[in-house]
Amino acid sequence: MTDNIEVSKHSIFYMNTVTFLVENCLFKVPMEPFKQESTIFRDMFSMPQGDQNSVEGLNDDKPIRLDGVAKTDFEQLLNALFHRQHGSVPGLPFSVDEWTSVLKLSTKWDFKRLRQAAVDALLASQIGPVDRIVLARQYDIRHWLVPALNELAKRQQPLGLDEGARLGLETALKLASVRERLMVSGSSIYVAAARDSRAQNLDFSAAICTTFIL
Repeated sequence: MTDNIEVSKHSIFYMNTVTFLVENCLFKVPMEPFKQESTIFRDMFSMPQGDQNSVEGLNDDKPIRLDGVAKTDFEQLLNALFHRQHGSVPGLPFSVDEWTSVLKLSTKWDFKRLRQAAVDALLASQIGPVDRIVLARQYDIRHWLVPALNELAKRQQPLGLDEGARLGLETALKLASVRERLMVSGSSIYVAAARDSRAQNLDFSAAICTTFIL
């Protein structure tokens, strides 16, 4: 290379990197996926930059600190973000806990496509109705609520103590009221849903929407 030859940067294969500090661990990763998929990071990286020596994220000495973020959660976000982009299935998160980590941070930082991937993966893992309700409320997955509550209303056994504790007293009481009475086929007969096997064939969705104001 000589001094009089103008050198350009390749539009695809010249990557800017960014350094994050998470729980006293440094992560140095390509910047572009964060800019492309997260509105939060896109806005952050689009802000006017001052003195290069004072800009966070350019090197190990001045990383972007992600306070309040667990290292294990961030690792799973990176696994999903980079392996999904390059079609490397073995590198993707696998367990419910791992995809929950992805859901947590993709929601926090507005990674829309990554959040949807986590929602789809968790649903495909066939997690139980209580787990779906807890996650739906925590991460605003509204379309999970009615089907999950309906599943609990249909089953013969009532909520267990642990399930009630996870759902909260108000939800447990409202669900109990839905289970205890439902008009069948327009008649005046009510089925004691917690005891009668016929409840498994009923659709409690309308009563759930009314009781829970959904």
